[in-house]
Amino acid sequence: QGMAGAAALPTGYFGYGALKGDPVKVGWIGTGDEGSILLTQHPQEYLDIRAIADLRPSNRKRAFTGDGNEHRVGLYNKLGEKRCESIDVYDDHKQLLARDDIEAVVIAVPLSQHAPIAIAAMQAGKHVLCEKLMAHNIAECKEMIKVKEQTGKLLAVGHQRHYSVLYDNANDLIQCGL
Repeated sequence: QGMAGAAALPTGYFGYGALKGDPVKVGWIGTGDEGSILLTQHPQEYLDIRAIADLRPSNRKRAFTGDGNEHRVGLYNKLGEKRCESIDVYDDHKQLLARDDIEAVVIAVPLSQHAPIAIAAMQAGKHVLCEKLMAHNIAECKEMIKVKEQTGKLLAVGHQRHYSVLYDNANDLIQCGL
């Protein structure tokens, strides 16, 4: 089984299967440090990046060029320059949210903007994956949940480690009294 089996373990372990249908059409809001890492790690078979948005020109450029390391490879290296020609670039996330073809957004901006942008995205008809922490305070968290319920959109927060087989195993060990 080797490495291929180990790499497949988390999805199989939690009962996930391969995507049935087309990848989700995604907009990326925030392409700085964490946003660029998430761009590097995004699964191409599940996410079709249609647009990115960031206030900083250097971050927009970096989203494509990367940092020359394995943590931030850049979209040119990940997807190829030809594919990147079709990714639109905005300096204002509102332009990205106005697009009808984008089904979901990944939000990796400073914490103070998580709630306002997530709320605007859901109100614009987009599903949301927001980087952790969810929001700046409990009131903002509750507002995000309220808008999620009002719009019927999915709202997920980037607590990926909650889905890790390692953490699940550690929890099992604790529950068993070990």
